[in-house]
Amino acid sequence: MFKKFISVFCMFFGILTAAYAGPAANVEYIHNAVREKWGIELTTSANPRTIANMEYLLAAVDVVNEQLNGYKSSDYVNNKNYATRQVVDTIATDFAVSKLIGLEWPFEITTVETSGFSFSIQPAGIFYVDWGDGTVQKIERTNTTAKTYSHKYNVAGVYKIRLRGEATKYAAYNPKTINFTDCGKVAGIEGSLGRIFSKLSNGSCPKFINTFSGCKNLKSIPEDLFAGVSGVPSMNMFNGTFRNCTGLTSIPEKLFAGISGTPAERVFSETFYGCTGLTSIPENLFAEISGLPAPAMFSGTFWGCSSLTSIPKKLFAGISGSPAESMFSGTFRGCTGLTSIPENLFVGISGAPATSMFSDTFWGCSSLTSIPENLFGDISGPAVSQMFNYMFYDCINLTGPSARINGKYLYEIWPDALASTSRGYIYSNCTGLTDYANIPSTWK
Repeated sequence: MFKKFISVFCMFFGILTAAYAGPAANVEYIHNAVREKWGIELTTSANPRTIANMEYLLAAVDVVNEQLNGYKSSDYVNNKNYATRQVVDTIATDFAVSKLIGLEWPFEITTVETSGFSFSIQPAGIFYVDWGDGTVQKIERTNTTAKTYSHKYNVAGVYKIRLRGEATKYAAYNPKTINFTDCGKVAGIEGSLGRIFSKLSNGSCPKFINTFSGCKNLKSIPEDLFAGVSGVPSMNMFNGTFRNCTGLTSIPEKLFAGISGTPAERVFSETFYGCTGLTSIPENLFAEISGLPAPAMFSGTFWGCSSLTSIPKKLFAGISGSPAESMFSGTFRGCTGLTSIPENLFVGISGAPATSMFSDTFWGCSSLTSIPENLFGDISGPAVSQMFNYMFYDCINLTGPSARINGKYLYEIWPDALASTSRGYIYSNCTGLTDYANIPSTWK
């Protein structure tokens, strides 16, 4: 809001200091104007008849904006270039109250041409939706049962739908925030959902489960979409958030910048599943995520992203420690455009194997040509069920040696006598591997 009005403010008050166009305003006048326009009661000074200066008027603007929006949206008072001690007149007061104070709308949706739109909200709280046709709806929720809110337009067209509000409680079981049930009608998004659905003072975290799932017309994601959401990840936090958003071509590097710390179970499970138009992954996408692996933390994250050609070498650089069940299960499954895997992609993983830890990870990546020797870290210990099941299944263009750890083939570390529990077509149809003839039948 500050930037929006600075140029108008400078011009308006620059003229005003030369010649006042109205009678001088006092504190009482300012308070009355705010009450009449916004229904907010400002604290009365000891002498409300006192003539007000520009600094007082701007301080009042800040206070009212903070009450309306939940935080200060401007700070004119501390910037002496815009806060002057000239006496305020009634015209300046009326201008400030009507133009510099206002409700902010943190998040906006642009629709395709449509005659109606709907979405569901699960958390408790007070929310407002501007449906884009002059209708503003207030939604007061005292429970955490998901409910769908719909609107019909008199005339079909492209609309900008704006949202604001504040979640006050999330569901204890299977919690979600907002889901766009008319996902096919979403053409674009701007702003931050994190400012509406933020982490609560009691530690409860928002979960954006399937929020934009199936939004096939969505072309881009705003970098600040989750701004306001910070701290340690929670279970299922971004599970399926952009599932089957086939129109997406890129991901902002700082999309999850506020999320830091140890991964949680299924935190990024199927986040970008089926995003067939996605051509790249920023290297620092998960840069703030570090620590011990969690079960299914990256299960199916990029499954079916057929336009991806490469993986950033430091994508999982912060992950280190003992394997967790299904931690990279199906992460890149069906990425048929993927031509290479960076060395050391999973180098931080060490310790005893976990069930299904790398099952289906590269299944069907038919354009892959080689497996780097140092793909894994130092995994050692007795074989467990399905730990490498289908890992390179149908990677038909692989050449060179199969996967190794510290120079030894996986099937040498876990020979048939031990590996029978982890069999599962790991190298099926990978006939171009130089050691294919030596790979035990239980591995192919």
